[in-house]
Amino acid sequence: MRKRLTVLTVGCKANFADSASIVREAVSAGFEIVPGARPADVVVINTCTVTHRADRDCRALVRRARRENPGASILLTGCFAQIHPDAKAKLPEVDHWAGVVDAASLGPVLRKIAGDAHEGSRGMSEFAASLLLGHRRTFLKIQDGCDFNCSYCVVPLARGKSRSRSEKDIIKAAVAAESDGARELVLTGIHVGLYGADRGESEGLARLVSVLLAETGQVRIRLSSVEPMEITDALVDVIAAHPRVCRHLHIPMQSGSDRTLERMRRPYGARRYAAVVGNVAAGIHGVHVGADVIAGFPGETDADFEETVRVLDGLPVHYLHVFPYSPRPGTESAGWRDDVAASVKKERVSRLLRLDGEKRKGYLQAQVGKELEVLVESADRDRGEVSGTSGNYVEVRFPGEGREIGELARVRAESVRGKGLYGNREVRNV
Repeated sequence: MRKRLTVLTVGCKANFADSASIVREAVSAGFEIVPGARPADVVVINTCTVTHRADRDCRALVRRARRENPGASILLTGCFAQIHPDAKAKLPEVDHWAGVVDAASLGPVLRKIAGDAHEGSRGMSEFAASLLLGHRRTFLKIQDGCDFNCSYCVVPLARGKSRSRSEKDIIKAAVAAESDGARELVLTGIHVGLYGADRGESEGLARLVSVLLAETGQVRIRLSSVEPMEITDALVDVIAAHPRVCRHLHIPMQSGSDRTLERMRRPYGARRYAAVVGNVAAGIHGVHVGADVIAGFPGETDADFEETVRVLDGLPVHYLHVFPYSPRPGTESAGWRDDVAASVKKERVSRLLRLDGEKRKGYLQAQVGKELEVLVESADRDRGEVSGTSGNYVEVRFPGEGREIGELARVRAESVRGKGLYGNREVRNV
């Protein structure tokens, strides 16, 4: 009888791509993959350490996994495991501590735990692995690491320098995923805008998207977070010219204050960021733009914060991911003595979240009456509805049957419902 393995993931889209690679390696070792809610013999926890909250969530997940699977082997991997080896003594529930590793290097550990289990398939696609993780969108990792040196960020310490996956491997993975039924590929990594830079390519990401469009026939392509300085005219042109590239860009800002951006070691000022976003909005019809913002960075004054709000309020940015500043051990800013009071951070986060709500509502209202391409990801059988993600990254619900899960559908948005849209009828299958 094969042993059961589950993978629990905390963090970014790159982590979800890594988890899919772990699943493929586990299947190769002979494991049966089970959802996180079911009992397992092995629990792999793929961790994040970008904030204090991420650290806390990882520790809580370890303890919950042990309570729910008292006899299981628990394997910890990812950024928290890499950056905090000192936490081993405080997490005796963990049996194997791996850090940030290539999934293939987990193979010997997994095969040892699997014991005499029969070998599984070695040809599993990213899409097939994503299905086993419960995802309909396929996270296709194109690079790892980061060459930036932001004063607050621990990720380069965990992931190292930027390294691009070979174009040949990416194309092979994309074609296999589409052949197996994938309808959306999310190109992800730690710093996707640097794709190809380690090989001397100046427009690596734009070229890769063009090549993937040529090598695939119907799968749509989505970009995960792209830094503002890597959004070139060529990339904007590729997105604008091809209907299979999702009209959605997440462009981290972090602050609208030049003084704060300089202390963050970000390679742009507020005016340059605004120009990039303006170029995106002008060049890509209907694009949905998101941004990351850090509230309460060390030394951020009331004036600095108000400048951030002013800049964001005037930009065609439609939603915000807001984070209170969290000092990370090993980073430059962790040693600074001018941290902002927790109460002030909380107040600033609340203010930014109100702005986020206003911007989201405005964008959603502008979508009413439009026809959207929706990847159906789940079904509510009691209500007779299905829901999924549109090409421009909006949750859409509409009447439908469970058999439509995994398909692309054209839906006319009829009203705003909560944080998403409701369509009262399906126009046609894509």
